[in-house]
Amino acid sequence: MHNIATLPAPRNAWYVGAWSHEVTEKPLARTILKERVVLFRDRAGKAAALEDRCSHRATPLSLGEVTERGLECGYHGLTFNGDGDCVYIPGQDSIPPQACVRAYPVIERQGMVWLWT
Repeated sequence: MHNIATLPAPRNAWYVGAWSHEVTEKPLARTILKERVVLFRDRAGKAAALEDRCSHRATPLSLGEVTERGLECGYHGLTFNGDGDCVYIPGQDSIPPQACVRAYPVIERQGMVWLWT
């Protein structure tokens, strides 16, 4: 028989990331199932959750800011949309496909932002 406190949390499930009112245009850092996540709202008000790590230098995206393009990394300005796609790199016309970051599916229900892990 196992002690339930020692069992790992289940994956492939919805977890509360934050209260809806906590998720704003200011990035919000959270750790969920030992994964660093950043929650934010784009300029249209849609909630999003991304891995809290820029694909360029691993700087926490939660230290950045939301712009018209998306969530901008505070270190070198790479910008990501809510799907984790890099949509802008300063001084570069093309964006390599590996510049993306992990995005988590998000829904809002009962005053909370839920994400699928």
